[in-house]
This record gives sequence, structure tokens and C-alpha cells, in this order.
Amino acid sequence: MNEQLKIEGLSKSFGRRPVLRSVSLKLEPGKVYGLLGRNGEGKTTLIRIIMGVIPRDRGVVSLKGLPVTFADAAYKKEIGYIPEDAFFYGWMTVGALLDFNARFFPKWDAVRAADDMKRFELDPKAKVRTLSRGQQLKLAFVVALAARPELLLLDDPTSGLDVPTRRDFLREVIRELAAGGTAILFATHLVHELERIVDHLFILHGGRIVLDETYEKVKGLARRVVLGFDGEAPDLPDLANVIGRRAIGRDLELIIYPWHEEDEKTLRALNPARLDIESLSLEDVFVSFVDRPVKAQEEVAHV
Repeated sequence: MNEQLKIEGLSKSFGRRPVLRSVSLKLEPGKVYGLLGRNGEGKTTLIRIIMGVIPRDRGVVSLKGLPVTFADAAYKKEIGYIPEDAFFYGWMTVGALLDFNARFFPKWDAVRAADDMKRFELDPKAKVRTLSRGQQLKLAFVVALAARPELLLLDDPTSGLDVPTRRDFLREVIRELAAGGTAILFATHLVHELERIVDHLFILHGGRIVLDETYEKVKGLARRVVLGFDGEAPDLPDLANVIGRRAIGRDLELIIYPWHEEDEKTLRALNPARLDIESLSLEDVFVSFVDRPVKAQEEVAHV
């Protein structure tokens, strides 16, 4: 299988606090991967390790089949990176900044940069320090996309954008890049940002990847089940795929992933007065996974 990026057994601690625990994942060209996790779960740490900004404690990071090290800079010309807060030299003009970055990327596309400057309404003569936060993020998009990266890393970059630009970026730019063969890793805690654009989902919780599955399978195999009983609810059978539950009066709500047809037979055997089964939104799936105790998620939920 043609893997753009492969991570195996990656671990990182800061002092005595473990942040990443034996994380493994792989990205293929032309696909959009969502990395979901609460704030502070280690999404940025993972991306900075991939970028070579900070060293890892253990594990292997490979780009196109070749292991990369913390001190290796050559592979970075293949990677585009857009953080939540872009950093540029404020004394430069926008045009000079583009010329500066072009020297580091052999595949730099000046035509693309010029087109995106017009699309995002950026003035090449403006000083970077005069740009608003949203404008600096747009500039970061221009730089990253003009580099024609084979791997694009997005670290929650859309929070400072106006709605039209965010919609344009999510629905058009990302899909356009993926269609051209770029592998994209989009790290965020804003679940709605990933709906309609993502091909594959990772959920990071407790330092581990607790979900590693295609978006279509997650949407197709996650269910909310509500059982209503006239009297006291009976003891439930042991269902390993129940990732969330709560009692609501005499009703019992279950979040089940992955859902199997046999599960309905098992639940109907409890003779509920009411049994409602419905699909879940991506946000509901995410919340169910990160609300679980970490000990209940030692194994990745991968169908």
C-alpha cells in the first residue's frame, strides 16, 4: 500500500506527564484525515513531532517509506503546515515573504500563489505586521498551498477565519488538494469542521488513538438506542460495543459502536416497551468516545 506517512509506536512525555502513548497511524495520498481530540490531548504535539520541531521519546516516523529523524530537515520541503496561529516576520511585506519562502520549496508554484493572493484579497505590498489574524491565516494558506506539498498538516487553522473563507477553504481547497494527491491531516476539536470533507477519522484520547476508521464506516456503524420499560429496567447483557450509556427515568440510552444486526435481537430479548434506533452525528460519536474512561479504550475501535 502506498503510504505517504506512517507512524509506529510513537510516545512522548513532558517531564513525568505522558502526552502520547504508543500512537500508530498511516496516511495515504489523496485522502483527508481528521484528527479529533479535546484541547490538550496532544494533537499539536503529534504534528510538531512530524514536523521535526520537537523530538519523540520512542517510535518511528516514516515519510514515503523512509524513516525521518528530529535533526533531518530535507524531508520538510515535502510538507505544508498551517498552525492555528501563523508566525511570520512582521517587518516583511507579503510579497517579500512569498519570495523568501519560495527559496525553500523546489515545487513552489508562483502562479498558484498569485491566484490565491487574489482569492484571499491580500495586498503583496502590505507589511505582515499590519495584517489581522484572519489575514495572516490566509497568508499561511497561500504559503502552504504554493509549496505544492505531498503532505499537508493543519493544526486547527480555521478558528480565525470568517465564515465565507472557512467554507471556501474546507469545501474547495482541501478537496482540490486531495484530488491532486496530497495527503491531508486536519487536527481539530471542532467536529463540524470535518463533516463532508473527511475520508478517515482518528480520535486521540488519553494519549492513544481510540478510533481509527473510515468516515463512512463510522457513520454507518454508530447508533443511538433508547430502550423504554414499563417497570424497572432489567440488567443489560454484556455488550462490548457499548461506548456510552445513561438512564433517563425509565428509559435507557445506549451509544453503540460498531453496530451489528445481532445487537437488535439481543436488545429486543429484554422485552422493552419501546426500542428506538437512530444513526449518530459525528459530534455524538466523538463525545461518546472521549467521555469514556481511558481504561475502557485500551484497544482501538477498528472494524
